[in-house]
Order: sequence, then structure tokens, then C-alpha cells
Amino acid sequence: MKAIIIDDEKHVREGLLLLADWKEHGIDTILEAQDGEEATELITQHRPEIIFTDMRMPKKDGISLLKWLASIDLNCMTIVVSGYDDYEFMRNAITYKSFDYILKPIDPDILNETLERAVKKWKEEALVRRSSGDMEFLAVSSETKSMRQIEEYLRANYQQDVTLQEIADRFFLSREHISRKFKQEYNETITDYVTRIRMEKAKEFLAKPHVKIYEVAYHVGYQNEKYFSKVFKKFTRMTPNEYRSTMAK
Repeated sequence: MKAIIIDDEKHVREGLLLLADWKEHGIDTILEAQDGEEATELITQHRPEIIFTDMRMPKKDGISLLKWLASIDLNCMTIVVSGYDDYEFMRNAITYKSFDYILKPIDPDILNETLERAVKKWKEEALVRRSSGDMEFLAVSSETKSMRQIEEYLRANYQQDVTLQEIADRFFLSREHISRKFKQEYNETITDYVTRIRMEKAKEFLAKPHVKIYEVAYHVGYQNEKYFSKVFKKFTRMTPNEYRSTMAK
């Protein structure tokens, strides 16, 4: 883990370096900054998990730093170390979700107890984030698997007039969920997908001169030859006979 100490007073930074049991808490890298501006650069570059910051500093003060930390995507525990028992400082520390507020002069026991709690809290939150990410991954994987099973089912039964309700009953999912997720996965509705499969199969049959048009229609799930021809033309911009003629050339 990494930590950063931000204070314009060098002796305060050195005191924190000496008083904190860094290694005991798994912190092997400690950065230093003398103001919020320098700290911003170091935090952006190194992304420390633990941040100790003073409130009154030149250039960019502690309140500005806390506001910036609250606005960025950084999972960290911020501990304010201040020589001022000031309501406004404390209010801002709470507003911008600082982990704790320690007063100077620094008590070593309070410092290490606070550091221990901060590290523990960070690890707990990291575990929760990881678990949430795993659950989300499993949910997405499960949905993807379901959509692929539905896609395989449609390919195997494209000749049948399968309804959305039948698919929902078979896969134990709602019609709305299936419609939305299938379109997200395959970029087309179930109806359009089945039609495309039927037209692809129709082309295969039309490549065989001995198979009559009404037989092609029947083989791909249409009982009415005229309706099949209408759908085929809409899909290919050619009638079945015109398509067959192009295949014969």
C-alpha cells in the first residue's frame, strides 16, 4: 500500500514518518508533499490508499484538496491532521468524507490507532468492491449464456412460429427482459433475427433448381408462398425467382 503526507511544515511530515508504524499496517511507500498543488500531482501519479493532509497550506489548501479528492475516482482513506480545532475545518472534513480528524501535536497512539482503522476500512471497502464486481461479472455472464441458449434454440426451431411467450416460459425469463437483452447482444430483434435465419436458409434451397418456390417457403416456415416471396423480396430486394436466376448465371 501507499500513503502520502501533505503538510507545509517539514517537521510535521518528519514526525508522521517517524511516529506511524507503516510496515505493521502494510504500507511500504510513503510520499511527501508540502502543499495541495504538489499533492495533486503525486496523488494522480501514484494513487495512494492512505492520505494524511494538513488544512492550512499555501497554494492549494486542505479544503480545496478534499474537494478535489471527492471529485475524482480514487479509493482512498483521507485523514486530516490539523493544529486547529476549527468547526469550519471539521465541517468540510465531514462534508468531503474524510476518514478522521487528528489534532496537532500528534499523539503516537492516536495516530497509529487511526491508521490501523483506516487501513482496515480501506481493505473492507476493497473487498466489497471486488465482490460487487464479481457478482456483476457473474450476472452479465449468466445473461450472455441465456441469450446464446435462446439464439441456439431459435436456430434449431426457425421453421416454427415460436412466440416470445414460449421462449420466456422455456428459459424462465420475462418477455421484456429477453427482448431487451437479445437486442443488446445481437443488435436486432428476435423477429428480425428469425427472419434473417429463414432467408439465409431460403437462399440455400433456392440454389437447388429442383426445389419449387412453395417448397422453399414451407421448408423455412412459411405456409403461404406469396407471403414468403414478399418477405424474401423485402430482405434481398429480389423475388425468389430473380434470386434463383442470379444463381444460375
